[in-house]
Amino acid sequence: MDKDWEYYNHALIPTTAPHVTPDTSWMKDRKKWRELADGRHPLFARWTTDFDCQEETQWWCLVKDTPFDLMSLKSSRRSLITRGLKRVDVKVIIPADYAAQMANVLIKAWKSYDESYEEGEDRQKLTAEFLQMTEENLGNSEYLGAFLKDTDTMIGYSIYDLYEDWVEYSAVKTDPEYLNTQVNAALVYYGLERYMKPGIRYILGGWRTMVHDTNYQDYLLKNFGYRKAYCRLHIRYRWWMKLAVAFLYPFRNALGKYSRNKWLYQIWCALRQEEIHRTFS
Repeated sequence: MDKDWEYYNHALIPTTAPHVTPDTSWMKDRKKWRELADGRHPLFARWTTDFDCQEETQWWCLVKDTPFDLMSLKSSRRSLITRGLKRVDVKVIIPADYAAQMANVLIKAWKSYDESYEEGEDRQKLTAEFLQMTEENLGNSEYLGAFLKDTDTMIGYSIYDLYEDWVEYSAVKTDPEYLNTQVNAALVYYGLERYMKPGIRYILGGWRTMVHDTNYQDYLLKNFGYRKAYCRLHIRYRWWMKLAVAFLYPFRNALGKYSRNKWLYQIWCALRQEEIHRTFS
């Protein structure tokens, strides 16, 4: 059971497949909360049930569960992918072999997300971390590197976590300077061709997000045949977090006006999540 939950972004979330209902019996044991969070203090636990239900709910994940047919797309969308394949080479990589380039891509991506971001010593730290990611310790993760055609210049990478009968598309980072090469399209296309095969139920493309503004999920929906698998959201708060949410909930719309304040924005995201959670009551 201990391996079925992990600490992420101040919460405990299940590591089980989306179509598997996780064990929640431990939640009555106070000690288990910190134990599962490796000594940290999670604010709540979040999980889902009724995966891929027929009802259109307010919570979902993206899945791709059919073979990808490039020719079925509209010509404008097909053109994006073919341009990417002409300009970008994608291959399976070992991060340690491209540590400095991966750190560079990640830092440039961070800068594009947040204009106030300052690099500091991050480049050295990230390079050191990637150097530790050798073939022997990648576990079930596989990294795809994207390179300018016929060069060794990395302009993006993606990460897939491989399980017995499903695959998680867990991360993608691309250099914003090279977006016009359609590097994202090349990475997604290669991933679908490599992982969407017999015996795989689906590729998970991510959950509905509260924290980051992104149109990447729309990109997967429109261009690559991903779809929304609706489900039911559950949240169990620590007792003090439950009181805080109850107190702040009536002020959620006012807090949303201060989205440029990172701390207040985090609070608003938690309250927005609770608002969605209450649609299942």
